[in-house]
Amino acid sequence: MAVETVALTSSKWVQPGDAERTADDVSMTFDGRRLDSRETVLAFLAEVEAEREAGCSVVADR
Repeated sequence: MAVETVALTSSKWVQPGDAERTADDVSMTFDGRRLDSRETVLAFLAEVEAEREAGCSVVADR
């Protein structure tokens, strides 16, 4: 049996069960906040930076 090699790019990679992406897909934080605008992303990154400067570290349960 011949082995077929298939190259997948990230734009073509879809895991079983994944739906097609839509225009309203956005990143979400672990606590459920939507990072759906430039302002919310910058505010989130400012929080992360402040927590790092304060010496906080969190390991998320997965």
